[in-house]
Amino acid sequence: MGGSSAAAVLAHAGLRVLLLEKNPRLGGSCSYYQKHGFRIDFGTHMFSRGPRGPIGEVQRRIGLSAEQQVRFVRAPTICQVRGLPKPLVVPASPWRLPAFAIDLIRTLRLSPREVFDSGRLFAAMFTMTEAEIAVWDRRTIEQFILRYTDNPRLIGLLGLLLGLYFVLPFWTVSAGEAIWCFRQMVRDNYVSYPLGGSSAIPQRLCDAAVSHGATIRCNAEVVRIEPAGGDRRARIATRQGAQYQARAVVCTTSLKDLVQRLIGAEHFPARFASRVDGLRSSYVAVQCKIALRRNCISHGCIVGAASRVPGLKPHLLSLADYRRIFGELEQGCVPSVMPLYCQVPTFFDPSLAPVGRQLLSVCGVAPTLDVSLQQPERVWAETLLQAIDQLLPETRGERLFIDTISVRSLGSWIGKVNAPAISTAQTTDQVGARRPSVRLPVQGIYAAGDGAGGRGVGTELAVASGMLAADAVLEDLARALI
Repeated sequence: MGGSSAAAVLAHAGLRVLLLEKNPRLGGSCSYYQKHGFRIDFGTHMFSRGPRGPIGEVQRRIGLSAEQQVRFVRAPTICQVRGLPKPLVVPASPWRLPAFAIDLIRTLRLSPREVFDSGRLFAAMFTMTEAEIAVWDRRTIEQFILRYTDNPRLIGLLGLLLGLYFVLPFWTVSAGEAIWCFRQMVRDNYVSYPLGGSSAIPQRLCDAAVSHGATIRCNAEVVRIEPAGGDRRARIATRQGAQYQARAVVCTTSLKDLVQRLIGAEHFPARFASRVDGLRSSYVAVQCKIALRRNCISHGCIVGAASRVPGLKPHLLSLADYRRIFGELEQGCVPSVMPLYCQVPTFFDPSLAPVGRQLLSVCGVAPTLDVSLQQPERVWAETLLQAIDQLLPETRGERLFIDTISVRSLGSWIGKVNAPAISTAQTTDQVGARRPSVRLPVQGIYAAGDGAGGRGVGTELAVASGMLAADAVLEDLARALI
């Protein structure tokens, strides 16, 4: 998403652009594969702002008309939350929020005082100035919520919903980043999914880049980048033996990959190389792609948690329980409670499956590849399937096939070291003014994607970063000509 955005903006500006993709197909985690008439995303994406966020902005920047732009389809609900005494439906329309609030109060059995404190919490989120958000960039979601309530059920639900943005536990995520993203989502009111699947977005951007003269080469894995020499050109080598020269190189892998593997830390100032080495990434997910004989799920997205331990109810967890569960993940153990996120692509676009069939894309949190697993990968997949049976019982007996995508498999496709969902995680020291810049301290080298620059949720963060990187390239090349 970052690479296709940067390529489209730079080609539209008149530069000679070459896009190199390591895989046989474009899109990264927004790419797809086909099976038995189903078009299946590699990732599990929803788009929190649709055409009103960075994805719409980049399409408008490169001159695509409304008819040419990717069409996003909204759902009447943001998600359904399961694993509670009663399922909760989070509405997309503001006028339905009072009814949702009443359901929330009854389901969580909030006292009048807790209801008042919850109102104060949401009022604070929506009335913060940009300066106040910048202050909260350096503090966590947990610290923010605890200012208003210590009810673990309320903290857990809000933490789960906000933590989904970043694939991190809520005591590590930047509150400022979470509040900024949540406000943008509510104000834009366009949680959605694109017709044609997630891959429609990078494909449309790359098509636009080609229409402005860009060249795209797939099966072209970059293995070495030499920074610009006396001729002010960087040199790029691929595993397939091709070599190129360029005035500017925008790289969308992780900063650790770029600095330590592709270029070499010795080419960077020691302080910068040390900071890159210390960057924290997010967790990732094990995934199940489930084809169903019929439409069983009537929501576009379902979230929840399922317990592996009898008597341990996810909606009654204490804050200590949450820390223990994520501690299990960090030790490479299958967690006793599995957070689950299920996206239903065919709810938005039935053409992604044969007529009358339904496609589910389900993921459960998992550690990155630098953590040694205490159980085989198949146990993680089996645990996710057990969680699916608990939270989506209506799908039993309706499954045509189940494809499991392990962390290692997804990591091999994406190519980022250790296969995180977000390579520079949105923690308190890695967002806002503290986020790494798209300009690297080496001439002609830029970063885009989820590793540097930008603000937002997942794919939208990558697109925002891609535009920032393209703007930096244009500014620096213009300055060099003056």
